[in-house]
Amino acid sequence: MRRIGMAVAFVLILAGTLGGLYAGGVLGGGGSSSTAVAASQTQGTSSQDASQDNTAPSDQSVYLGVQLTQTADGPTIGAVIAGSPAENAGLQRGDVIKAIDGTSVSDVQAVRNALTGKNPGDKVTVSITRNGNAQDLTVTLEAPPTPLAEANPILPELNGIPGDQLFSHLMGGSFQFTDQNGKSHTVSVDLGTVTAVDANAKTVSVDLNAGGSKQYTISGDVTTVPSDLTKFANGDHVAIVLVDGSLRVVLEGGGLGIGIPFLGGMHGRGFEGWQGFGGDGMFGMQRGKAGAGY
Repeated sequence: MRRIGMAVAFVLILAGTLGGLYAGGVLGGGGSSSTAVAASQTQGTSSQDASQDNTAPSDQSVYLGVQLTQTADGPTIGAVIAGSPAENAGLQRGDVIKAIDGTSVSDVQAVRNALTGKNPGDKVTVSITRNGNAQDLTVTLEAPPTPLAEANPILPELNGIPGDQLFSHLMGGSFQFTDQNGKSHTVSVDLGTVTAVDANAKTVSVDLNAGGSKQYTISGDVTTVPSDLTKFANGDHVAIVLVDGSLRVVLEGGGLGIGIPFLGGMHGRGFEGWQGFGGDGMFGMQRGKAGAGY
């Protein structure tokens, strides 16, 4: 892994700068960096704050408008979003959710499960305890509000571009370094989209964001992330790292985070061996500090 450390560092700097340091909240294509609000999609939780659940289904169908924290009493509302279905129904900070439509819920994951499959306009009965007193409230679920796009403090020229389109606006780049003998070398990064993969011939064809296309041959000294070439697929975003024109690394866009923690809108499997660099892992830890949003 050490042999790609320097190249990886450059790619991270490039993605972080051009992506506008979006690491708090555009995994879904331009959302808030604080509290998420999708009822049927967990937004990442920590082992202390919620249910130790960092998975996220693909749908984001309904919106309740609360932030939940796991306490000794059960899933507890830590915050209620103004104007949300939860506020309209009378839910308050500190309410402990005990059941939804008569189904007992003991943790944040159970709340998520109870709401999964619901549709906007559905009415659900939320059973709570408030200051030790039990009561039922009827909540009319809504569709999730359109997330607000974050401003880019580094490159405001990128403002207004949807998160899931930012990657295509990155053209790649290069930088120079000197070795221990003072000899200059050039690291360059090509960014693009996979159009064909031949695992037997060990080639990856890419349409480059900067224009044109290239085919890269994966020789024995080339590192790929993921390491299994069969996991690359047409449509994947990739970063190609070359040193002095020689191919060194092929990074699937969802693996390292070229646009994953920084740009958003792209799925990822996680960079093998790099804890927290995968999109879900990194963002999950960040969001978990605040609890889970629903």
